[in-house]
Amino acid sequence: MLCATGAASTAGFAGYVTAGTQENENEDEDTEFNVVDIMFVRMMIPHHEGAIQMAELIPERTDREELLDLRTEIIEEQEAEIDLMCELLNDANVAGCDEVGSMMPHEMGEIMRGGGMHDNGEMHGDDMGDGMQDGDDMSDGMGPDEMEEMMPREHMMTHDDRRELRRAENEEFDCLFAEHMIRHHEGAVAMSEHVLDEVESERVSDLADDIIDAQQEEIELMEEWRDDWDC
Repeated sequence: MLCATGAASTAGFAGYVTAGTQENENEDEDTEFNVVDIMFVRMMIPHHEGAIQMAELIPERTDREELLDLRTEIIEEQEAEIDLMCELLNDANVAGCDEVGSMMPHEMGEIMRGGGMHDNGEMHGDDMGDGMQDGDDMSDGMGPDEMEEMMPREHMMTHDDRRELRRAENEEFDCLFAEHMIRHHEGAVAMSEHVLDEVESERVSDLADDIIDAQQEEIELMEEWRDDWDC
């Protein structure tokens, strides 16, 4: 549905915020969002989409009831928050969800590691800057340092991770899914904690708090399952 983007520098996003405020006659609305708000929302959308993609694998790979129930919960919660974040981007007068980048979440992880998109050959290593910028001014000033500050690379899922998960079945899938989703959720928690001291919008702050609470609860649940399943 949506594609991954990444963090941009203050200079890069300032242009979007300024452009939006010039068109908005309501000064109170002009000051609702800062650069960190927009950066956080834009990175969290594809991150949520990655969780949905993982959850959608469950019915085909396992019949474990706990995971089937969790699948429904993840998809409903993440889709609702994606809708909210799309509204926030619209309210901030910046490019909306239909205009965000061209990479999937696992591809962002590969590029942050300097490995490029190994399977399709479209982008490798030092080409990251050019590839991120083609056709999307949103990425002006974007670089690996800014991306990793917002989303530490140890929480990014690679193409190899996704391929491994797709090929697993039954007990192997159950343990791999829990492992990767725990790491993925830890990434969302890290992103949310990172921005709380810098956000301007109360709505974005509330969203970050909600993400921390919900995903930390699921992390603890899946950690218990891993113990019960002898993973």
